[in-house]
Amino acid sequence: MDISRRSFIKWVIAGAASASPFGCAPGVPGGTKVPDARLGSETNKVCHDVRDGIMAGLPPPSKSVDVVVVGGGPSGLAAAEKCFGSDFLLLEKEPVVGGNALTETWEGLNYCTGSAWMSLENDEVRALFKRWNLAPPLIKGNDSACWDGKWIKDFWNSDPDFPSYSQLPYPDSVKNDFRRFIRETAKIDRVKNADKLDLRPFSDLFEGYDPRVQQYWDYFGPSNWGARTPDTSALIGLTAAHEWAPCDRNTFEGGLGMVTRSVFASFPEDQKKRVILGAAAIAVRRAGKRVNVTFMKDGRPETVAAKAVVMATPKFITHRLIDDLPEDQKRAMSKVRYAPYLVYNFCFDKVVWNLNYDNWAIGARHFTDFIPADYVTHADGGDLSRKQVITVYAPKIEAARADLLDDEEVLAEAHATGNELVGTMFPSWLDHLREVRVFRRGHPMPMSAPGSYTRLQPVTKRDHSPIYFAHTDSSGTVSDLYEAALLAVKAAAKALQHV
Repeated sequence: MDISRRSFIKWVIAGAASASPFGCAPGVPGGTKVPDARLGSETNKVCHDVRDGIMAGLPPPSKSVDVVVVGGGPSGLAAAEKCFGSDFLLLEKEPVVGGNALTETWEGLNYCTGSAWMSLENDEVRALFKRWNLAPPLIKGNDSACWDGKWIKDFWNSDPDFPSYSQLPYPDSVKNDFRRFIRETAKIDRVKNADKLDLRPFSDLFEGYDPRVQQYWDYFGPSNWGARTPDTSALIGLTAAHEWAPCDRNTFEGGLGMVTRSVFASFPEDQKKRVILGAAAIAVRRAGKRVNVTFMKDGRPETVAAKAVVMATPKFITHRLIDDLPEDQKRAMSKVRYAPYLVYNFCFDKVVWNLNYDNWAIGARHFTDFIPADYVTHADGGDLSRKQVITVYAPKIEAARADLLDDEEVLAEAHATGNELVGTMFPSWLDHLREVRVFRRGHPMPMSAPGSYTRLQPVTKRDHSPIYFAHTDSSGTVSDLYEAALLAVKAAAKALQHV
């Protein structure tokens, strides 16, 4: 939704005493033009009605198809592509496809509202992207981190002798604890002990180290897998600590929404017509040998009968849609946890940052990290007079999810984040800030909590023929576009075989 200029100015004035970065802030010479703000969001009313048991009656089927795919994110699009040539429908509750991989644009510049990067780590993934005719560029370097005002380039590395640890603005004892953590945890056999490690919280492994070692991961985890160390599987935490830094990462300008945008654009026109936007599923019910899928479209319920269904939806909604799930599967789905978060895109009339791709503000109160949206193609600088979008991630604890439903709360958080980032950390950015865009997501990131990988996933993704399960929360240790897509292809293949 758009926030009126009057409402936005009221928001700015209300925060002026705290040196708002959006107006003429006290102590900042010159000030700047008040930028426009835009609040974007997932639609959630129908989903909440399903959760609360408030839904329209379920009409009889008005048509029949072979396969229905529920969900139009990366998983749903991959399933739909597998169904080309068959009689299928894809239902997506939003007015656009993309799900958590959604890219938007400001003055010709693409920016991310969700998932940012991935790794083309095996032949199966590379083959998928070759078929999609996509070659996401390589991200140069590792991540930077800020410690007590000092930014360290390419900070985290699984090599304990990497020079970045020597740059920490702390005593040698602290620097040595960072190195010791890497050396000691490298001795743990993550393959042999995978089951045991997945059941342990990552926080267990920081006993005896300086608290700042754990603090880094308490910032890193929420933005990558939705959880701080006490709510993170030790298996996931150790894998990130020892395997992510040396691993190649890939993305596009604007993040992985460029993948879903490109994939959907490549659909033949006759197949695009099989994608129904603004269609929120409210019930998936067996009826003899068929499955009736009811969805809301333009405020009215409609039902389509299918021979098979692919549920490319998060498990927190999936288990509420299907009425006859086995009890253990329904219980496992209900236990999958999701992190809410806000994404802010700060739009500037010139380049303001180019140190690294992902930049961690350790100790920040209102956000964890930020990304120059165009870094993947301008890591070497480029024309510094070009416009730039900085994408800022602000994951929240689960208990704060309800706050995201309140526009005023969201705008207040955006104001506080802007004040911290632009008003305090980088006041030189202020004169070049032209617009702020806010996107809120209530359940976007499945948390890699203890037990999720080894205990919950095997049960949640179990076939419930003729209903098959996909989505990023069905496979892999963390939320990942390629895992979502590959599992969806397999689920769609099963659905077609059933047909």
